[in-house]
Amino acid sequence: MQNPRPSYAHHQLQQHLSSLLTAAAGEPPHPSEDAARAAALSNLRLAFLHPPNRPLLPSIAPFLAQPLSVLLADDASYAVRRAAVSAYGTLCAVLCSHEAPGGLPDGFVAWALPLLGDPSSAPLVSEGLRELLATGDAAAVERFVPPLLAACRDVLEDERTSLPVLRCLLGLLMLVAAKFPHCFRPQFVDIMDLLLGWAFVPGLADADRSMIMDSFTKFQWHWLGNLQFALGLLPKFLADMEVLVHDPNLAASHNSGRLCPLFACFSTVLQIMASGVAERNNLRELVAGPLEGLAPQLLRCAAVIASKLGWSERMEEAFRCLVLLAEVLQERFAEFYVMFVDVLAQSLELASSAQLVAALKTNLQVLSLQGLGLRTSSVGALLDFSSVLSRLRLHPNHTVVANTAATYLFCLQHGSEDVVDQAIASLMRELELLKSLLQEGQVSYPDIQGLSLQCKSESQSKLNSDSHSWVHYSEDQLLSLMKFDLKILLATISLDTKKRNEGATRLTSFISETLDPFGTPFHNFLEMQFHIFSILHKLSNVELSSNVPTSEAFEKGSDGSKPQLIVAENKFPCECRKNFVGKYGKHIVQGLNASSCMSLKLEALDWIDSFQKLVHGIERDVDKASCSYKVCGDATLSNDILFSILDCAYDGEPKVRCHVASSLELLLLGRLINPMNFSVVTQVLLDKLSDPDSIVKNTFLRLFSIALPITTYAFGLLVDKHSYQNSTDVVNMNHCMSWRHVPAVKQQPRKLHWQQLVSILSYLSLRLKLPLSPWVQRLVFSYRGKKDTLSGQTDISGDADGNELSKSHSIDRTTIDKIYSVNNLAAVWWGIHEAARHCINLRLRTHLGGPTQTFAALERMLLDVTNVLTPEAKEGEVRHIGPSDVSLLPMRLLLDFVEALKKYAYNAYEGSFVLSPPPKASSVFFRANKRVCEEWFSRICEPMLNVGLAMHCNDAVIHYCSLRLLDLRNLAASSLRGNIHMGGAAENHHSYRERLEADVLKVLRQASLALCRCHETDALVGLHKWAVSTFYTLFEQGSQLMQVVSDGRHLSWMSGLIFQSQGQYEKAAAHYSHLLQSEEALTSMKSDGIQYIIERVIECYTSLSDWKCLESWLAELQVLRAVHAGKPYSGALTTAGNELNAIHAMSCFDEGDFHSAWSYLDLTPKSSSELSLDPKVALDRSEVMLLRAMLQSDSKSDRMREEMDKAKFMLGEALSVAPLDGLTEAAPCAGQLHCIFAFEEASGWTYQNEPNKSQVIMDSLLKVLHDPIDRIHQDCSMWLKVFKVYRHIQPSSLSTLRLCQKLASLARKQSNLLLASRLNQYVVNHPLKSSDDMDKEILELNIKYEGALLKHEEGNNEEALSDLWSLVRPSILSTISGSSGIGTSLSLIAKACLKLSTWMEQMNSTHNLNTFIPTVIKDLSDSYGFQNGSENLLSGDNVSVSTSNCYAFAQEIIGTARKISCELCPSMGKAWLAYASWCFTHANHSVAGTDLNLLNSVSPVLQTELSPDRYHLTDNEKSEVEEIIRSICAETSGNHVGRDYPATTGCYSYAQESSITSLIEQAVRLIETAAGAPGSEAREGEDPSAVLKSDLTVLLCKCDSAEDTVVPFINKLIEFWWSLRKRRVSLFENAAHAYFQYLSYSSTELQPSYHRDALKGKTRSYTLRALLYLLHIMLNYALELNETLERGLSTVPLLPWQVS
Repeated sequence: MQNPRPSYAHHQLQQHLSSLLTAAAGEPPHPSEDAARAAALSNLRLAFLHPPNRPLLPSIAPFLAQPLSVLLADDASYAVRRAAVSAYGTLCAVLCSHEAPGGLPDGFVAWALPLLGDPSSAPLVSEGLRELLATGDAAAVERFVPPLLAACRDVLEDERTSLPVLRCLLGLLMLVAAKFPHCFRPQFVDIMDLLLGWAFVPGLADADRSMIMDSFTKFQWHWLGNLQFALGLLPKFLADMEVLVHDPNLAASHNSGRLCPLFACFSTVLQIMASGVAERNNLRELVAGPLEGLAPQLLRCAAVIASKLGWSERMEEAFRCLVLLAEVLQERFAEFYVMFVDVLAQSLELASSAQLVAALKTNLQVLSLQGLGLRTSSVGALLDFSSVLSRLRLHPNHTVVANTAATYLFCLQHGSEDVVDQAIASLMRELELLKSLLQEGQVSYPDIQGLSLQCKSESQSKLNSDSHSWVHYSEDQLLSLMKFDLKILLATISLDTKKRNEGATRLTSFISETLDPFGTPFHNFLEMQFHIFSILHKLSNVELSSNVPTSEAFEKGSDGSKPQLIVAENKFPCECRKNFVGKYGKHIVQGLNASSCMSLKLEALDWIDSFQKLVHGIERDVDKASCSYKVCGDATLSNDILFSILDCAYDGEPKVRCHVASSLELLLLGRLINPMNFSVVTQVLLDKLSDPDSIVKNTFLRLFSIALPITTYAFGLLVDKHSYQNSTDVVNMNHCMSWRHVPAVKQQPRKLHWQQLVSILSYLSLRLKLPLSPWVQRLVFSYRGKKDTLSGQTDISGDADGNELSKSHSIDRTTIDKIYSVNNLAAVWWGIHEAARHCINLRLRTHLGGPTQTFAALERMLLDVTNVLTPEAKEGEVRHIGPSDVSLLPMRLLLDFVEALKKYAYNAYEGSFVLSPPPKASSVFFRANKRVCEEWFSRICEPMLNVGLAMHCNDAVIHYCSLRLLDLRNLAASSLRGNIHMGGAAENHHSYRERLEADVLKVLRQASLALCRCHETDALVGLHKWAVSTFYTLFEQGSQLMQVVSDGRHLSWMSGLIFQSQGQYEKAAAHYSHLLQSEEALTSMKSDGIQYIIERVIECYTSLSDWKCLESWLAELQVLRAVHAGKPYSGALTTAGNELNAIHAMSCFDEGDFHSAWSYLDLTPKSSSELSLDPKVALDRSEVMLLRAMLQSDSKSDRMREEMDKAKFMLGEALSVAPLDGLTEAAPCAGQLHCIFAFEEASGWTYQNEPNKSQVIMDSLLKVLHDPIDRIHQDCSMWLKVFKVYRHIQPSSLSTLRLCQKLASLARKQSNLLLASRLNQYVVNHPLKSSDDMDKEILELNIKYEGALLKHEEGNNEEALSDLWSLVRPSILSTISGSSGIGTSLSLIAKACLKLSTWMEQMNSTHNLNTFIPTVIKDLSDSYGFQNGSENLLSGDNVSVSTSNCYAFAQEIIGTARKISCELCPSMGKAWLAYASWCFTHANHSVAGTDLNLLNSVSPVLQTELSPDRYHLTDNEKSEVEEIIRSICAETSGNHVGRDYPATTGCYSYAQESSITSLIEQAVRLIETAAGAPGSEAREGEDPSAVLKSDLTVLLCKCDSAEDTVVPFINKLIEFWWSLRKRRVSLFENAAHAYFQYLSYSSTELQPSYHRDALKGKTRSYTLRALLYLLHIMLNYALELNETLERGLSTVPLLPWQVS
C-alpha cells in the first residue's frame, strides 16, 4: 500500500482546522456557547503544536489568519478572546521557525506591543506574547524580545499605567529573564529601577507590593550577576530606614510611610543574596564582607523599632531581615548576636504568646545559623538568670515554654564543647543561685498566672545591668525554675557513650555536692527533694549503662592470658557495685530514712531495683567462663543501705513494705547482700510473717521461702544462735529485732485498761472469737495514762515512770508504736507482758477471781492446750473448745505469759536490778505469799512441759525438762537416803523407785530429743554424762549391774541421738538397730524406750529418704518380734502408732511408681487432708498435699491447685508461732514453702501472664550452689525434700544436678555414705540437658572428684588416690608444659591437687605410697622424661620405689601438686598456705642438711625450689675458688709477680700441687658448711660470715701469706658463700612469698568471704599462723631475703596485721 500524497494531508489538515475555526466562530451547526467556542480554540492551538502538522502550517497560515483576527476583534467573551489570542500566538510561534521575518508573526507583534499599556487589552496581549515567546524556538522569536522590553520599559515609565497592566508586564519580564537572559541583562538595572519605583508608590497595597517583591526573586541570577547594583541598594535602603525609624511620629504613621516598602525591598534583596550564597558558596566571600558592615546598622534600627513599637509587624520584618543576614554571614554573625539578643528582649516586653513563640523560633534559627562560631559569652548572656529567656520558662503558655526549652537544649547539645560547657556552667550557677534564694528566703509571692515580661516603670533597666528581676519570683516559681534546669540538664546527656558518661558524672557530682536533696533548704520542699532524688536515680542508671563494656572489650587474646581475663572480666560488675555503693549509698540511705515521705522511699527502692537489674544484665552478658562467684568478693550493698531497706519493712505504708519485699528478692538473686547479713535479713522476714496486711504477709512469705533456705545452706541451722544482735553493724536494726526483749524488761508508757487485761486473758484461754489483727491494733492503740481512772486505784500501775522507755538511747516510743502497728505478734507480745505485770500489780485479782482462782484458771488453760493438741483426745472433761475455733498462737503465748508472771512475781518478792519495782502493796503481798507462789510454779512445771511437748516447742521442753530433772535428782537422792534407813526391804519403796526410774527415763528422752532437734550436740553429750553420773544408783538392781550402769551403757541410746543431732543418720540408725538386737538393752529400755527407739529409726531413714533400708529394717523388726515373742517387751517391737502409709507413698513416688503411691495415700487417715494445730503434724500433712499435687502434675487440674493451696494453708499455724521460736524451728516450714513455690513456678501458676518469666525460686538456690554448703549444723532432711521436688520438676537441669552434688558432698561429710553414693549415681545417670559445654565439664569433674572423696571416706585409700590422680593428671601435665588446655574448672582442679597432696601427706603406710608413686613418676616421665636421674631411684622394673626414696618422691609430688594448685587458682588462700607450709618445712631441712634426698627428680615444676645446687657450689664457682687460691699461692711463692691468676698446675711440683689441692678442698668445704648455718635466732656467737672469714684467713695463711694480702681474695670467697647461702635458704623465700600471697588474697576482694563468720576462728588462726611464720623468717633470714620481704610487706594490706 502506498503512502498518501502530501496534498491529501494538506487538504485533510485544512478541513480539520476549518471545522475548528467554524466551531470557534459559533456558526451553525456548532453551538454558540462560549465554553464550546473556547474549547474549539484550545483544540485548534493543540493542532498547531502537533509536530506532524507544523510543516504544513506555513501554507495554510493565510487561510487561518483572517478567522483568528476576526475572533480577536469579536465582541465575544473574554474567555473566547483569550483562547483566540493564545491560538494566534501559538500559530505565530510555529510560523517563526518556517517563515522569514516580516510575515504573520511580525504583524502579530506589531499589533500587540502598542496595546500593552491599554488596561483593557493588556491581559490578552500579554497572553499572546507569552504564548509566542514561550512556545516558539528561542532563536526564532528572539528578534521580538528587544522591542518587547522597550515597550515594557515605556509602559513602566508611564505614570498612567495601572496595576493590572503591571501584573501582565511582570509576567512577560519574568519569562524574558528566564528564557532570554542575554537579552534581559542589559535592561535589568533600568527595569529594576522602574520596579523599585513602583514598589515605593504611596498607598500601594501589600499584595501588589508582594507581587513586585516576588518578581524580584525570579530575577535572582540577574541580581547576582549585578552584585554591585544589589549591594549598592542595600545600604541605601538601610540608610533610609534608619532615618525613618528616628521619626518621632513613627508609632502613629508607620503604616503609611516608606518604612514598609523599605523593609520589603531590603529583605527581598537580602533573601536573593542568601539564596544565591546557599546555591553558590563561592559568592559568600563576595557578599559577606559588604553585608557584615550592615549588621550593626540594621540592629540599631531594630532596637529603635523595638523600643518604640515593641513586637509589631515592622519588628517581624526587622527580624526577618536579621535572619536573612545571619543566613549569609553564618559564623560571622556571632559577633553581633549579643546585640540581637538585646533587641529580642526589648521587643518581647508586651508580646503575646503567639509573638513569643515566633520570636523564640527566630532566635533558635539565628542560633543554628551561627554554627560553631557561636560564642560562649553570647550563650552566657542568653542563658543568664536575668535574661528574658530565663523568665519565659515560667510563662503560662506551654508552647512558649516548649520553645524556650528547645533553645536551652540547643545550647546544651551544641557541637562546640566550649558552648556546651558554658551552658552547663550557666545552669549550674543558676541552680546555686536558686538554692541560695530558697535558703535565705529572699522571695515575694506574685501570681504566676499573671506573670508578665514587662518590668515596672521604676525598675526598668537593661538586662545586663546590676539589678536582677529574680526578686519578683515566688518560692513556687523558683522551684519550677530548678525543676526546669534539672530536667534540661538530664535531657542533654549525649548519646555518645564517652560524652554521656562524662556528662552524667559531672552532673551527678554537682548535684551531690551542691544540691543535696536532704540538705538545706530542700528538706522543707518535699516535691523538690523528690525531684532531685529521682534525677540522681536516672543519672546513676545512665552512668552505669554507659560504662557497660562492648563485646570487643572482652575479646580473648592468647590462651595463656585467659585466667587473668576472666578475673578482669568478672571484676567489672563488682566494680560497678562498689562504685554505686560509694557514690550513691548515702542518698539511698537518706531516702529510706523513716522521716522521708512515701514517694521518696518508693523511689529509693526503685533505684535499688533498677541498679540490680542493670548489674544483672551486665553479668548475664559476661562470659560464663568467669562465673566464679568468689571473684566478686565483698562487692555487695553496704550495711547502711541494707539496714535502711530492712527498716522500711516496718514502714506504716503497705505499699512501701510490699516494695521492700520485691527489692530484697532482687538483691538476694543478684547476690548484692553480704552473706554475713543473711541472718539479719531472714530474721526480719520471719518477723514480717506477722504483718497485719495479708498482701504484705504473703509477699514476705514467698521471699522467706527463698531467704531462709539460702541462709541455712550457707550457715546451717544455728544461724539465729549467733550473736549478730550484739554486732555493731546491726545497731540500726536493734529497734526492729529486739521487740521480744524490750517489753520483757522495760515497762513502757502504754498501760492496760482493766478491760484490756480481760481481753488478753480471754485470748490466752482460747475464748476470744475476734479476728487477730483488728483486735491487736485496738488493744495496742487504745491505752490510758498513768492513772487508771476506770479501776479507781491510784497506785495500780506501779511506781515506774511512764516515760522510762524514752530514756533509752536506742528505743523510743515512736519506734515501738511503729513496730506494733505493723507486727501483730510484737503487739500481742507486748500485751501479754503488760498483762503479766498488771496481774502482779493487782496482786493476782482478776476477773477470774482472787489469787487462788486465777492460778487455778491458768492451770486449766494449760490442761486445755494439751487436750486440744493431743490427737488421741477426742473428748475430755476440761476440753471446751473445738479445734476449728482455736489457733496455735495463744497456746504458745500462754507459755510466755506464765513465764512472765513467774518473772514479775519473783521481782515482787525478791526485787531485780533490771525490772522496775511493783507497787508497794504488791511487794508486801508477794513477800508474804512467796512459798505459795513457788509451790504453784513448781506444780505447773509438768503441765508446762506437756504444753511444750504438744506444740513441739523445743526451747520450752529443754527448759522444763531441766527443771524436772533437777527435781528428780533431789527425789532420787531422797530415795537413796530412805533406802539406807529402811534397809531396802519395803515393797512400796521399791515400786516408788521404779516409778522414779521411769520418770527419769521419760524426761531424759524428752530432753534428749528436744536437744537433738535443736542440733545441740555438745549439750546432748553433757546431758548424757550428767545423767550417767547422777542417776546411776537409781538404775541399780543388783551388784552385777553396777559396773554396767556406771559405764553409762544403760543410757547408750543417747549416743544415737548424738549422731542424729549431727546429721549422721546412718550411724544413728545403725546404733539404734544394734540396741534393738541386744536383749540386755531391750530389757533395760522397756516398752516405752523401745517404742522411742523405733520412732527414731523411722525418723533416720525418712530423713535420708532411704526407703530400701527402711523396708529392710521393718522386715528385721518383724523377725525380732517373733524372736522375742512372749517377753514383756515383745509387744513394743512394732511400728504401730507410726503413720507409715504416707512414708510408703513417698517411697513409691521416688521410685516412679505413681499408682502405688496413690494406693498408699488412699490408706492414709482422712484427717491427713485436714488442718492441724500440731506444727509437726501440719508439716507432715503439707508434704502429703504437695505429694498429691505432684502426682497430678501431668493433668494440671483445678484439683491440683487446691492441693497446693491447702499445702500452704496447712503451714499457717506453724508459721504464726515461728517468729517466737526462731529461724531454726522455722527452717522446715521454709523448706516446705520453697518446695511449694518452686512447684507452682514450674507449673506456670506464679507467672501466668508472663510465660517467659524465669523460675526465681530455683534460680535463687542456683546462685548459692556455686559455694560450699555448711556441714557443721546442716540437716540433709530438708534438702532432700527440696531435691525431690527439683528432681520431679526438672530432673536434668543445672539446679537439680548441682543441688544433688552438694547434697552428696554433705552426706559424705556427715558419714551418710550410702546416701552420698546414691546421689552421686543420680548425677551419673542424669546427664545435664544443656548446650553449655562448660557446665557439663564442671559436672563431670565434680562427679569424679566426689567419687574419689567418697572412696577415701569408705576407706579405699589406694583407689581414691588413683582416681584423684587420674582427675588432676591432664591439668598438671598441661600446666607443666605451659599448654592452654587447662579447662574451665580451675578452682576444682586446684582443690583436687590440694586434696591429693593432703592425702599423700597423711598416708603413713609406705606400702600404699609405694604402689602409687611409680604410677605418678611414669606418667610424668612419659611426658617430660626423668629428671636428675630419677630412673635410678626406681627398683626392679620401675613398678616400685625403694623405702629410702619413697619419702623423697612423695614430698616432691606433694610440693608439685601444691604449687600447681596455687598456679591454677591464685585466689585460693588454702593452697598458698599449704604450699607455704611445705616450703617452710623443707627449708628447715635444707638449712640443716637433712633433706639431701629431696631432689627435683619428678617434674620441672620445682626447679626453683629444689635446685640441685642449693647444697654445693657450682662447677664454675669451684673453678673460680680454685683460681683464687692458686693466685694466692702464686703471689706467696713469688713465681708470678704482677699476675692476677697463677699458671697451670704444671708449674708446681707434686708436693706443692697436693698442698694446693688440699687447700682448695678445705676452702670449698668451709664455704659449703658455713652456708648451712642456722638462722639468727638459733645462732651462738658471731655472724657466720665473720666466722667463715676468720676460718678462711687461718687456712690461707698456711701459704705463708700475710693476712693483709689475702683479705681481697677472702672477700671474693665470701661472695661465693653469700650466693650459696641464698640458694640454701631459697625455700624460705618461696615460703615467705606464699605467706604474703595468702595474706593478700585473704584480705582483698578476690577472696571469698561467704563463710567468714562461720569460719572466723579458723580464718584468724590461719592468718595468725602465716604472720608468725613470716616473723620467724624475717627474724632469721631477713638479710638473705631482703628484697622478697620488702616487696611482700609493701603489697600486703594492713587488714591481716590488724585482725591478728
